[in-house]
Amino acid sequence: MDIVTTMTSTIVFLFAQGGEIPIGTGFIVGYPVPNKADTIVPLIVTAKHVIADHSVVNARFSSEEGKQPVQVKYDLNSLRETGDIWEHPDKGVDIVVFRTLHFSQTKYFAIPFDKIATKDVFTKEDIKSTDRVVFPSLLVNFMGLTRNYPVIRDGSIALIPEEDVPLKYQVGHNLIDTKQPVILINATSIPGASGSPVFLYPGPRMKGSSYQLGSYTAYLLGIMHGFYSAAPRPIEEIEVSTPRPFFKENSGIAIVFPAWRLLEILNTAAFTKRMDEVIAKP
Repeated sequence: MDIVTTMTSTIVFLFAQGGEIPIGTGFIVGYPVPNKADTIVPLIVTAKHVIADHSVVNARFSSEEGKQPVQVKYDLNSLRETGDIWEHPDKGVDIVVFRTLHFSQTKYFAIPFDKIATKDVFTKEDIKSTDRVVFPSLLVNFMGLTRNYPVIRDGSIALIPEEDVPLKYQVGHNLIDTKQPVILINATSIPGASGSPVFLYPGPRMKGSSYQLGSYTAYLLGIMHGFYSAAPRPIEEIEVSTPRPFFKENSGIAIVFPAWRLLEILNTAAFTKRMDEVIAKP
């Protein structure tokens, strides 16, 4: 499988209202089952704000037969009751994970745990500003009739700040006012892209002081949050002397929560305990 097909095969499209309204992108990560080669527990990862205030969401998978996508319904309240949905202890982290069964009709590729970039990977691989990134995501205008067709957006890392970045965003009806370590990328995040996996482009790049032509691992660098808005643009009306906010303008910079924040969720006691229970079942 070529690298483009591999990246796009990780994607599921997320819907609300019985599969009628597209709400964002999710992707599959595979939790490895100990002592069983090539056996995983599949997990769906997305941005927390994508599924906020929804009690039920549908995930649309490509099918094995390739003739029509398959929609799977997830009752989020039931998943919470069984301990199969996880968030970060820091409520400001816009990442959520929930467990999915493996369905024989569905076709996907799960991102292996060792391809999720840790802080050490960022340092060792010298991942920095100007590195190219790609993120497959939902395009609400065209999703495909016979299978999922994620568009592959690309950009570059604009900044990996050494200090936390102030953020304000909505998770359902709740306003999140926080400071977080994030990655800022030169890319326009559009509706449907929230929750997309952001990968390091596996091609030539600068590492240290040299330009290396060899191919690189397409590490998962983070999870797409959304665009970083510019200051609200005022509009002047002839009969009103005071400017008022009109709309938030997309600054062309997107916010990505780093992949190590996902790993922090997957290393919580609640997650590892539940995985032990799932794996122990016959």
